[in-house]
Amino acid sequence: MMNAKKLGKWILLEQTGELSTRKQKILNACPEAQAKRDELKAFCGAIVPSEAEPSPWAVTRIRARLKTERRSILLPARVWQPILALAVCLTLVVTTFNFTPEPSVVSVAAVVVGEVDVWNVQFEEDLVELESLILAISGDLLDITEM
Repeated sequence: MMNAKKLGKWILLEQTGELSTRKQKILNACPEAQAKRDELKAFCGAIVPSEAEPSPWAVTRIRARLKTERRSILLPARVWQPILALAVCLTLVVTTFNFTPEPSVVSVAAVVVGEVDVWNVQFEEDLVELESLILAISGDLLDITEM
């Protein structure tokens, strides 16, 4: 008993003459092989051969067309190099520049007028105290602007 896929493969190899003698003996011993051979002959008998033959130059034209199509799909390296260089440049431009519009002077002035922070003496004293606490914690005498 042989599986159907293997049986079909071996019968096709038998038709082309590529089946080894050992496999031929195994195929002849299989009971389903003859039924598959008869089925294949019925399929072959159902196909009507074409009486029209292609012209002698048709093969040459088809081969030439396939060569040009294959050449058009695979671009040479001299074409890809500028494309890749352009892609790299565009990536650098996009990651480097901020494309958000700059705020206008009127809108900045409106924001400044609307949100005025009062810088009073108490605020100044709190900043000086915070600076001295940070310097005391760090143990190093650093300028606050370096932090």
